[in-house]
Amino acid sequence: MSIQLEIRSYRGADRHSHDYAQILLPMQGAMRLDVEGHRSVVSSNCVAVIPRDHAHDFEPTADCSMLILDVEANAFAGEAAPALLRDPAPSLTRVEPWLWRMFRQLGAEVEAGACRAGDAARMALAGLQLLEPQTFSRPLSRAEGRVLEVAHETRPGSVSQMAKAAGLGQSRFHELFRATTGQSPRQAQLTLLFDEAADRLVTTALPISEIAYGLGYQNASSFNRQFKRRFGLTPSEFRAATRRGG
Repeated sequence: MSIQLEIRSYRGADRHSHDYAQILLPMQGAMRLDVEGHRSVVSSNCVAVIPRDHAHDFEPTADCSMLILDVEANAFAGEAAPALLRDPAPSLTRVEPWLWRMFRQLGAEVEAGACRAGDAARMALAGLQLLEPQTFSRPLSRAEGRVLEVAHETRPGSVSQMAKAAGLGQSRFHELFRATTGQSPRQAQLTLLFDEAADRLVTTALPISEIAYGLGYQNASSFNRQFKRRFGLTPSEFRAATRRGG
């Protein structure tokens, strides 16, 4: 297939290249990206293009999820490719809110298996035809770098502690955190918290109430409600399901 579309989650930094172009639309979280010296942060309301055969380093936030299009060189034989793909340089382009909502909805449909990948790819390309590539060479500022370092910590403290660790005031830290990760510090904390909860449910036999208390919850029923809101299953259902899967 000359164009492949799917939702991908990223859990660690890496460096590689590929013989096809790649288009990244963040659905959740953010990614620090360096494409042969062109550096930026890929987060909400933007689309990044990595041209074919360009080596790139990337470092995602803990909850990073992207709508990805892999586009081979022969994908547009006889047809006009989007301007984003005609430019040989990497690009990071801001997307208008109305168009971004369309991409987010498309990503949700793909993730739910509610539409065929080929149809979704054509819809995504139609939306991308409306965009003109913008520069991808804005260097990551020191403040943005410090914020992402704090965001990658496994057990961050309070927002005031996180801001202090980044050397920023709370309001500035909150602003840069959302701009570089696509979510608030509190949302990031909850992501890490429930990822750890899921890991303990799978790898230990601890009672659910003990897991909840160990993660700072005074009320196990509140933990159960928030866990189900995130994963669609209660902690006991999640544990049973993963054991059946194992």
